Amino acid sequence: MVAFIFQDNISVSAQSDKQQTRTRWEKLVYEGTKALIQETTVELAKNPQNAVALRMRSSAFYRNSEPEKGKADAAAALALLKDPANAEEFEAKCYAERRLEKYDEALLSCTRAVELDPKYAWAYYNRGNANEGKKRLEQAIADHTKAIELNSSFQDAFSRRGDIYSLNKEYDKAMADYTKSIELDPKRASEFGRRAYVYFQKKEYDKSITDYTRAIELDPKGASQLNSRGYVYLLKKEQNLAIVDFSKAIDLEPKFAGAYFNRGLIYNEKKDHDKAITDFTKVIALDPKAAAAFVNRGINYNDKKEHDKAIADFTKAIELDPKFAWAYNTRGKSYGDKKEYDRAVADYSKAIELEPKYALAYYNRGVIYREKKENDLEIAEYSKSIQLDPKFAPAYINRAIAYEAKGEKMLADRDRQKAKELEGQPK
Repeated sequence: MVAFIFQDNISVSAQSDKQQTRTRWEKLVYEGTKALIQETTVELAKNPQNAVALRMRSSAFYRNSEPEKGKADAAAALALLKDPANAEEFEAKCYAERRLEKYDEALLSCTRAVELDPKYAWAYYNRGNANEGKKRLEQAIADHTKAIELNSSFQDAFSRRGDIYSLNKEYDKAMADYTKSIELDPKRASEFGRRAYVYFQKKEYDKSITDYTRAIELDPKGASQLNSRGYVYLLKKEQNLAIVDFSKAIDLEPKFAGAYFNRGLIYNEKKDHDKAITDFTKVIALDPKAAAAFVNRGINYNDKKEHDKAIADFTKAIELDPKFAWAYNTRGKSYGDKKEYDRAVADYSKAIELEPKYALAYYNRGVIYREKKENDLEIAEYSKSIQLDPKFAPAYINRAIAYEAKGEKMLADRDRQKAKELEGQPK
């Protein structure tokens, strides 16, 4: 009897040590990924069959921006977990399946872990991730909420729930979750980047820039954050600051097509067409299927009066995306500049067919009808453009000219007055 009790005490003690180790590893996920990688590597050297150690090291690798190593550990853990025996092993299996995008299997494994231990926050969290992978967003929110109820300091659960709220455009809820996540881990650059994105969506650009700046301070090599801050500067018309950010992002990641594209937009705004063309050409070299890059390069060629090059780019964009209304509209502009009016009308008509509420295409088609001396059609086009966009001043100006050509002075004066009112409003 004494021997039996002695052996049971050893079992309880071993189980307690095991739980303490897992708890320490969970803390190290947030407090020291390098220490976690070191500890689990030592453990795996002694016990290569420790699937839980592989699972925790995988988490550390992902958090340490080493996704390939993280995925390899997840696959190795899953290979060992053919017959999980307890909640911890079911959670580890769920985690591995989730990382390997085996979401149906992950849902089953995490559900079993929860059945065995209803207070297992990590099991709810990973089931939430699996539900998210399956696009079951309500269920994912419910799981992350349960994980937070069980562990009010579960930073990742706040972060992932915030991601779903952001995806659902529930920006205030997302903001609250990201703010809590930042409180729990104020040195994690990605969380400031997430909140900055929400501020951006809410058009609170100064706050967005503040958060992106903090993210960059925490991770100076974060090209994505620099690109994002640059885009906010672009919207604020702070062109030089935007160019600096896009250029730094490119220095950090020379194959960052998005940064070249955004910098090209700025150069286009500054009428520096040669630099814009260089940047959009780089985007095309990196991504030959980037239809928008062909359109933007074509616009710059057209501004340089290199109409044939422009038309070639717009045509390529249409080949890549036959439903790209903007490409038809811009090609129509080039044909109009070349005085190929029938082709221009055909392209504007196609743009309108694809996007019946395309006010600018109606306006542009009206300009062509003016060149073709088809006065009534011209007025009809400007009227349709105004109907779709009542604040589009150029349509009123051109319609006034058209009315005047018909001798309808009162209508012309009314349109000019409306255009004047619109042009006097804050942009």
